[in-house]
Amino acid sequence: MANTLILGLGNPLRGDDGVGTAVITTLQNEPLPPDVDVVDGGTAGLELVLLLQKYRRVLVVDAAEMGLAPGEWRRFDGNTAVLPTNPDHLNGTLHNAGFAQALTLAEALGTLPTEITVFGVQPAMVDWSDGLSAAVETAVLPVCQAVLGALGE
Repeated sequence: MANTLILGLGNPLRGDDGVGTAVITTLQNEPLPPDVDVVDGGTAGLELVLLLQKYRRVLVVDAAEMGLAPGEWRRFDGNTAVLPTNPDHLNGTLHNAGFAQALTLAEALGTLPTEITVFGVQPAMVDWSDGLSAAVETAVLPVCQAVLGALGE
């Protein structure tokens, strides 16, 4: 079983929301240690709990609204990587459950990976559009390099 998961999240048909997929596609062509799995998680919700429980360490790449300039990215480690959930999202339905809710559930079940690192990329646009904006496209390689660097830590 692999020790580390690199997980890309997002929908490539929603413009810059596809940055996670773009990073995963690039990393799949890189030589990686045998204990590393690379997965395009798409727009998965609570089923991520089943995936996450298999790993000690998870590196996540996703578009994130952070109030930065489009294409800027940040790394969040430890407790800062556990995103706050919005309980209003879950009123009456689980269809809106996403990554933050999956982390909350995994923590409640005692299956949360020991180490979670999130690489968030500020989108320029998240609308029905195929492909990344120019600003976010330029962030793909630096984020890939940062993820590869994190593997060596």
